[in-house]
Amino acid sequence: MRDKPGVDQIIHSGDIYDALNTDMSDLPFYEKLCKSIDGPVLELCCGTGRLTIPLAQAGIHITGLDLEESMLNRAKEKAQKANMDIPLHQGDIRSFDLNKKYAFVFIPFNSLQNIYTWTDVELVFQCVKKHLEPNALFCFDIFNPDIKLMVDRSGPPEERYQCKLDDGRELSISEQCEYLPDLQINRVTWDHRIGDEIKSGQLDMRCYYPLEMDACLRYNSWSIEAKYGNFDESDFTGKSPKQIYLCRSL
Repeated sequence: MRDKPGVDQIIHSGDIYDALNTDMSDLPFYEKLCKSIDGPVLELCCGTGRLTIPLAQAGIHITGLDLEESMLNRAKEKAQKANMDIPLHQGDIRSFDLNKKYAFVFIPFNSLQNIYTWTDVELVFQCVKKHLEPNALFCFDIFNPDIKLMVDRSGPPEERYQCKLDDGRELSISEQCEYLPDLQINRVTWDHRIGDEIKSGQLDMRCYYPLEMDACLRYNSWSIEAKYGNFDESDFTGKSPKQIYLCRSL
């Protein structure tokens, strides 16, 4: 377990990640956006290709980038099985340089919440701007912080997830949350049980509150074109589960 904010390696295990993350409710939203734009698309934090591969199969000229080699290897294996030739790059979203510009850049699946300081968030925004064509669109989705949920899950660990891995083994995960107010981080500890073996992993999620993210975007010269509360494109409210931003560089 780590002391500094971060994500433990077991969270980035490709087979575990794919077994857990089977909800594809965000795919139609991103597919619609990609198809509305004439030009190449860049997905940051593409992970195992959960969205990248089906978007490519839908005819979208998409490139993926991720920091974790283990996740990218999984994405490449899946793309090969699907007979898809997708450019997949390893890089840090705070400092990457692909020497190319895109008509649409997006960061899905709450991934920006694994960036823990405003300095680093601003570096991400700068990198995105460097890779955008003129008047191009930038989109990202993050959670709308739910204080009650974090408090409710701060007690003893409780089993939250069950799934089956590729090799047929059963996986169950118990979860416990701890909110770190000085860092605005929800520290999630997952105990992974596979058979008699238990491995713990820490997943730190930076909470970005609605008004502070609005302000950060404006201070960094972004125009907020739309802000949705869910992938059905409903308007954002205080009760919305998500914050989904569509932005253009000023």
